[in-house]
Amino acid sequence: MERTNSVARSTLIIMAGWGAAIIIGLVRQQVIASAFGTTAETDAFFAANIIPELLYTMLSGGALSFAFIPIYTELITGEKEGDSNRLLSQVANLVFLAFAVVAVLAGLFAPGLVAGRLGVGVGFEPATQQLTAQLMRILLFSNAIFAVSSILTATLYAHKHFIVPALLPSMYSLGIIAGTLLLGPSMGIYGVAIGALLGSAMHFAIQVPVVLRYDVRWKPVLDFGDETLRAVLILMAPRVIDLLLARASISWIGTNLTSELGEGRVTALSFAFTLMNMPWTLIGTSIGIVIFPTMAELAAKKDLAAQREALSGALRAILTLAIPAAVGLIVLGEPIIRVLFERGEFTAQSTQLVYYALQFYTVALLSQSMLEVVVRAFAAQKDTYTPLYVSVFTTALNIGLAVWLTDPARISHAGPALANGVAVGVEALIGLTILSIRWQGVNAGQIVLDAAKATFAAGLMAGVILGVDALLQPGDLVLIAVGGTAGVLVYFTTALLLGIREIRDIPLGVINSFLKPAKSPA
Repeated sequence: MERTNSVARSTLIIMAGWGAAIIIGLVRQQVIASAFGTTAETDAFFAANIIPELLYTMLSGGALSFAFIPIYTELITGEKEGDSNRLLSQVANLVFLAFAVVAVLAGLFAPGLVAGRLGVGVGFEPATQQLTAQLMRILLFSNAIFAVSSILTATLYAHKHFIVPALLPSMYSLGIIAGTLLLGPSMGIYGVAIGALLGSAMHFAIQVPVVLRYDVRWKPVLDFGDETLRAVLILMAPRVIDLLLARASISWIGTNLTSELGEGRVTALSFAFTLMNMPWTLIGTSIGIVIFPTMAELAAKKDLAAQREALSGALRAILTLAIPAAVGLIVLGEPIIRVLFERGEFTAQSTQLVYYALQFYTVALLSQSMLEVVVRAFAAQKDTYTPLYVSVFTTALNIGLAVWLTDPARISHAGPALANGVAVGVEALIGLTILSIRWQGVNAGQIVLDAAKATFAAGLMAGVILGVDALLQPGDLVLIAVGGTAGVLVYFTTALLLGIREIRDIPLGVINSFLKPAKSPA
């Protein structure tokens, strides 16, 4: 029970912090949308960020945390002998050097990475391609800072400190807002890129004082013969390839295909992804991050029953929240986009382009949220190869579907969105099947039953919202406020009556965690 309360408390902290980050992120998107709309300039900015973000994810972000946290946790908990500061320092030094070399090369070859046959801006006009390459060089610097900053974030997660990491996305958004408002009028879209550089610096700086509280100290050392460093690299290597395949198929190939469909399509797909990414992050990523250290501890103790229950509980909690979120985006997506963005250079046509893609992205919301927990279940067991083998197949499926669906005769710029959702869903189901075989079950029956109940309750929620719209014909804000509130109340009441345990257990766990705080620092 104490573990459950601690997880609930930490999940609330992450959700609260990221909830604030989502609000600030929406302001960020409003500022960009009002200043630039869905134009060639914004197409260039979002396309320019694809490769820097891909390099960050590969060399530091997701790949590093999956490999670093289990081994670093063993060192700081005494499960394994070694110097935790030495390991952290070596990983930080290696990541910085690797990113610096790759970033310089990417900067030199930026024009080819944009305008080449598989470039992120192959369909852009020559002037837009040149702008994209120049923006890419600035954003490479921003992501280089992120690469080192993410090591500090992984360190805090390993110490089960979640407060400061929950604030980090807000720092990045605030930097972009400042750049857009202060520099945008004189520098155009370059002001947004410089704002991203400022945001990444703030992302790093806010973590330093907190990391020092845990006696974390940097050392100028890099020894490839070190056993713990080699262990991190061995775990990290397949995850790097996995993320390269996944991100390339999601972002790179999607942008490449969409850039040939006309001005504004790349931006529309990016805005739709941002809206989908908000509940994905708030639900799937937050629960995945919080449960990961616990699953790593359970794996180290070889407690199979507890691992099975942790995975099943996390997935049921995710589906209980993600299914109504997906239905809500479909029913209320268009008025939400109008309220948030439709002003200045962001027109009614822009709203339709974004909403069209958003509807197809709701499939990805469900599958990506599930995958957050599934891949961490493998990583907790120090198995990063099995997800890689699965990803090779699903990446091919993703690319094939994206190429076929993005044809203007089919679903145009929404093609990459649907392709990603279907492929990742297949990936999550294959991963769950493998875990079920290894663990002699994952409580699949209960997961499916709760998902079915949540789907039924979400259907009633949608009916209520559509009923409010038909009967009252309110404005967008009233529909979102009144219809949305009524729909949420109907959903949670129905889910509670249907016996979905997480509807009751999650709030109770949070309350209990504050009545009896967990021993580990938050």
